[in-house]
Amino acid sequence: MASSREVLVAPHEVPAEPGQRQHWADNLRVLVIAVVVVFHTATAYLGGSAWYYMDRTTSKAWTTAFFPAYAISVYALGPLFLVAGFFSARSLAHKDAGAFARSRLLRLGVPLLVFVFIIDRLAAYLGDLGRDEHPTLSHYWGVPPQSGGPYEVGSLWFVAALLTFSLAYALLRRVRPLPVSCRWSGVQVMVAAALLIAVTVGLMWQRWQLGDADTFMKMQWGEWPQGAGLFALGVWAGEAGSLENLTAWGRRLGWTALTAAALWAALAVYVKTTGHLESAFHGTGWLVMLNVLLYGIISVAFTVWFTALIRARWSGSGPLRARAGRASYAAYALHSVVLTAVMVAFASLALAPELSFLIVAVLAVPACFLAGYAATQVPGFSKVL
Repeated sequence: MASSREVLVAPHEVPAEPGQRQHWADNLRVLVIAVVVVFHTATAYLGGSAWYYMDRTTSKAWTTAFFPAYAISVYALGPLFLVAGFFSARSLAHKDAGAFARSRLLRLGVPLLVFVFIIDRLAAYLGDLGRDEHPTLSHYWGVPPQSGGPYEVGSLWFVAALLTFSLAYALLRRVRPLPVSCRWSGVQVMVAAALLIAVTVGLMWQRWQLGDADTFMKMQWGEWPQGAGLFALGVWAGEAGSLENLTAWGRRLGWTALTAAALWAALAVYVKTTGHLESAFHGTGWLVMLNVLLYGIISVAFTVWFTALIRARWSGSGPLRARAGRASYAAYALHSVVLTAVMVAFASLALAPELSFLIVAVLAVPACFLAGYAATQVPGFSKVL
């Protein structure tokens, strides 16, 4: 059996059942990261959060139509947190907490530092080039940098969060070993996870809302409660021995997620039309309580349903999928600079933003995975990527 590693961090070493590799984990990771690239492409052309290069001359109708995609993106990384927690538990079962922590620092901490001080800087430089600002490359480094804004984790906030959760888990198991038996059922644990996410996010949103860039190094604190709850849920499944304790409920959870999402959408329409948007994120009123409860339910139900779907329907493999899976972590780490480079390459064509989005999205996804795979072939990089 292959040695046990984090699902995002070392795709070439995803642990498997005896005599079998769990290809579904590779496929899940490739799909989610491809969606991330497409979403960030859309933010540059159709609206949403800021990107290194932007061309938002599109109509407001497209910006409005983009809202459902933004809503989906709020939950898109959930499956990665869940599966990362699952494989972290299996990894820690085969090594001591210190070795596990050192491995996480190498495979998560090093790429995070490289992103903050190199990749993010280069992406900012390329974005300014696309706007014909004629920047000086050396100005993007310094204390503080003269160009490109302050140092930040940007799109790698997920890696920063995963590193934090992994180290916290290692510390927990160092001071409190794994219990002999599990006394909670899968349903009980999922309900507890949804409530935990709802309570913690309700507290967090009093200061930082979803997508709030006004945080230290753009850490996206408003997203962390969801990640922590789903990582913990994955850890429970890993220590219990199987994801089946959760995914067996996949079909019912799919309907649960759909129902909660419909209620969440209705709530969004209500607060938008009545001018109570702030009341849905701040304070202790019924709008806040309903908002965070639905958020917690969707986070857990959608994540487990989606993971179950991929395990059941997309567990096959092949040479191309294997290479994409191997490249996925590097593709995620590099996609900021690769995607921005593709955008800048098309900036001089003066295409309609909608057309630019379609062309860039189609080209950028394979470009990111090709760049990621190339990076994994560099001697020494494979130990980190």
